[in-house]
Amino acid sequence: MPFNPSVKPGFALTLASSELGFNVHAGFLDALTEEMEIRPEHIGAASSGSYVGGLYAAGIDPKTIHSILSQGEMTRSFVEWLIPLRGMGLLFNLPGHTGLIKGDKADAYLRQHLGEIQIEECTNATLSLAVTNLTKGCPEIVRSGPLVKFILASCAVPLVFKGKSIDGSLYCDGAVSDSSPFHHFVNDPSINTVLVHEVRHDSRNEAHTKPLTISGVFARSHQIISDRVLDLCLENASLVGKRVLLLTSVVPRYRWGKKGVSKQLFEAGRKTVLDNAFKIRELL
Repeated sequence: MPFNPSVKPGFALTLASSELGFNVHAGFLDALTEEMEIRPEHIGAASSGSYVGGLYAAGIDPKTIHSILSQGEMTRSFVEWLIPLRGMGLLFNLPGHTGLIKGDKADAYLRQHLGEIQIEECTNATLSLAVTNLTKGCPEIVRSGPLVKFILASCAVPLVFKGKSIDGSLYCDGAVSDSSPFHHFVNDPSINTVLVHEVRHDSRNEAHTKPLTISGVFARSHQIISDRVLDLCLENASLVGKRVLLLTSVVPRYRWGKKGVSKQLFEAGRKTVLDNAFKIRELL
């Protein structure tokens, strides 16, 4: 449905990488824009945050985003028959085999709602997406180009999703290099205020006492690195006089197909905004 809110000049929102926390970000945006009537002029997003940020920036309201991301078709868009075969390619380290999921079905599902829109054509907010350019060996903030392709590139978790080839470069998950992309806002004179929303499954300083799996080791290692980068960005923003507020939603891990979970996550994102309404008003 059409969604054309007035925007707050100089205000940027960052939707961080969130391990399938699509609906938490959607709920956060819903409470921010509908309940508090605060609408960002700029959105920076990484990984699953790119799904929500991209749909919103293109003109889709948060409740409709929640519906889009909660459909069975969304879940099925990540199920492919050739996953076992690609797994063998990964096992034997074959060239070109960089992930289990190719992403063609996810691409088709997103195009049902976004068509062929370019990032620079978004009207709800100026959008910037974090991606990792494997060809050039560097992180990138993308502000133009095919929206659907770059959303999927920003979500292309190594080994899980095959890298996305766009204009001669191979891209993977933006969270590999920039989980909370707002450093590019710090030196932008048109932006004076940044709200960062991160989604976690435990509080930052909580010790993990249970035995870790190898995937758990990689996940916690990545989280530690991401937290350090975020701290440096916050310090840099403070040094140049930018107002920045970090808000965290602590939620259970998403379980595909579990009844009611999408709604619970959506409400968790809303609660984060409503519980911190005074801080947000004070920030602005």
